[in-house]
Amino acid sequence: MIEKHQAVIDGRRVAYQSAGSGPVVLLLHGIGGNAGQWRAQLDGLADDFTLIAWDTPGYGDSDDPDGDWRLADYAVVLAKLMDQLGFDRVHLIGQSWGGVLAQEFMRTHSDRVRSLVLSDTFPGDACRPEAERNASLQGRLRALETMSPAEMATSRMPMLVPEGTSQAIRDEIEDMLAAIHPSGYRQAAIALHHSDERDVLATIDVPTLVIAGEFDHIVPLELSQLLVAGIPNARLEIVQGTGHLSNQERPDAWNALVRAFLGGVG
Repeated sequence: MIEKHQAVIDGRRVAYQSAGSGPVVLLLHGIGGNAGQWRAQLDGLADDFTLIAWDTPGYGDSDDPDGDWRLADYAVVLAKLMDQLGFDRVHLIGQSWGGVLAQEFMRTHSDRVRSLVLSDTFPGDACRPEAERNASLQGRLRALETMSPAEMATSRMPMLVPEGTSQAIRDEIEDMLAAIHPSGYRQAAIALHHSDERDVLATIDVPTLVIAGEFDHIVPLELSQLLVAGIPNARLEIVQGTGHLSNQERPDAWNALVRAFLGGVG
């Protein structure tokens, strides 16, 4: 059973969902997501694990950030949420933007992570060519100025999931995208633009699984491979037939990979 909760951290509401019992797995969603992105994981992995999926500040039922935040600021709030919940160390899973945040969390809180799963993600926007990186940010900001969240969701779908994805999954993803907070999304986009985790990779000394969607056009395979090349003993798994949201598009296959990986972590 999935339960919804709220914590208060530095006077700001931070919402999260939970399910299951066992070793703690902390789930970080992508830039267009919220805690609901992990519904199939909270349902499908709860027999073996305690799943905690947060709404990043600026998303879902969490309050928006105040001021100009970088990934390090989100990481501080994440650590304080762990403190409130009494979690010393967790298995950390991040998808896309959340995967970049997970790498940033390893920069200053590596002692609090038992293992790392990086899904459909890369080492931050600084690893892209400058023109591509700038165009990505300006495109996101322009969309916020000219479209409603629902219109943004519709326009984004063709890039996110491949043809043949079931209509039920497409509808779930589109509804999720349409629920963004414009101000929270704007701040997350700017933080992503400034992100560079390449110097962190060689220091990651926990078991690490990198997952990529076969047809991911947002984070092409070569960017995921940067993680595998940079993190000692990391391994790569590809979820066939999926785009950028492999955990939602083929949850059974994704969950099986993660269950097997976490089961092998001491």
